[in-house]
Amino acid sequence: MLEENDTSASGDRPRPLFTRLLEMIEVGEVDAVVVWHADRLVRRLVDLERVIELCERNCVKLATVSGDLDLSTDAGRLNARILAAVARNEVERKSARQRAAFEQAAAAGKPTGGRRAFGYTADHLHLEPTEAPIAAEMFQRFAAGESLGEIMRDLNKREILTPRGFKWTTGTVKTVLKNPRYAALRGVRRVKLDARGRTSSAEGGHLQREHWYSVAGRAVWPAIVDEATWRACERRLRDPARAKYYTGSTQQYLLSGLAVCGVCGRKLKSGTNQGGRTLKCPEGPGRHVVRRAVRIEEFVVAVILERLRRPDAIELVQLRSGQGVDLRRLREEAEGLRKNLGEYAEDAGAGRLTRQEYFVLREAAHVRLAGIDEQLANASRKDVIAAVVGTGRDPIEAWEACSLSAKRAVIDTLCTVRVMPARPGRPKSDLFNPASLRIEWK
Repeated sequence: MLEENDTSASGDRPRPLFTRLLEMIEVGEVDAVVVWHADRLVRRLVDLERVIELCERNCVKLATVSGDLDLSTDAGRLNARILAAVARNEVERKSARQRAAFEQAAAAGKPTGGRRAFGYTADHLHLEPTEAPIAAEMFQRFAAGESLGEIMRDLNKREILTPRGFKWTTGTVKTVLKNPRYAALRGVRRVKLDARGRTSSAEGGHLQREHWYSVAGRAVWPAIVDEATWRACERRLRDPARAKYYTGSTQQYLLSGLAVCGVCGRKLKSGTNQGGRTLKCPEGPGRHVVRRAVRIEEFVVAVILERLRRPDAIELVQLRSGQGVDLRRLREEAEGLRKNLGEYAEDAGAGRLTRQEYFVLREAAHVRLAGIDEQLANASRKDVIAAVVGTGRDPIEAWEACSLSAKRAVIDTLCTVRVMPARPGRPKSDLFNPASLRIEWK
């Protein structure tokens, strides 16, 4: 006897035992199927038709405990189809009510239950005093250039657990960073579509989906970080370059994948030869650049620290902190544009806008929203340099305390390191030739 009591018959989720039942009917392993009621077996007409076709072809009897279903007659099959249609209608009406209640709660900025978010209490409305500062630290470190893996390893080293009591993974760190609730914004989770418009892919029998959020408005709970910091983190997470250049592990060296070839402009990779670790151009066997990495990195660090020790270095933070930009006006404009997008959709549905007019207005709104998000994200990038400058410590001491990703982010923010080819032959001395390196300030 097959029992499947915890899987709904109305959704799209796999029903392994239902599938197994159909296979048994197909190969003739059963003579009869007895169910409590028709809607306990199927709630979709497409599933019912499949059951009817299999039972007729293999002479299998299907009956209910109440005796109201007999697929051996045309009247019984009609009754089964009516019962399935009624069950489907019940599911759709319940789904519509739940969706309306969810959208109403989202518009009001209220929570709708679910698992406790890290940094918040179980009612989703108050800060958890020990976790909230750690959540704020996660955003600040990611905005300052640290990787998901570095944050994950540090949290696990400090024996900080997720709300479910597990160790952190890069996925759970990412889940926190992309959630707008930490900026006191009410988010609605959306499924990310791939290039072909598909919502999911099945790998190894598991359904995998990438979820992002659209912001419905302000929330009723307190914020852990400001909106600009959250948008900077989300923008970095969405950056296609992160997926394009990700190779399975965090960069281990300061200039690998950051410095560029002085001949072709491609990013240099790490390598090794008899003299030790190198930076090399990936351009074919006759590479443009193959240089000793340690000397170049030491020289670049010395130049960066000298720049950050100058009296005007604090201006680098102030210039990137959003001064001269009305952040409040930008946020209000963004909220107005998001509201307009909803009104455009309503007008198009009511026939007050043509299809072409709707798409033109929507595209213009999305372009402006992208520009605003970029301005808000850039305003929060001050943390990259602020980690070294303006801390009250000597920049050298602050630099040594930074993680490798934070150091790389400072270099990437300030300049482009262009490595030129070395002269042919063995160097006459161990002194580094500054002319073989170009530092182009941004």
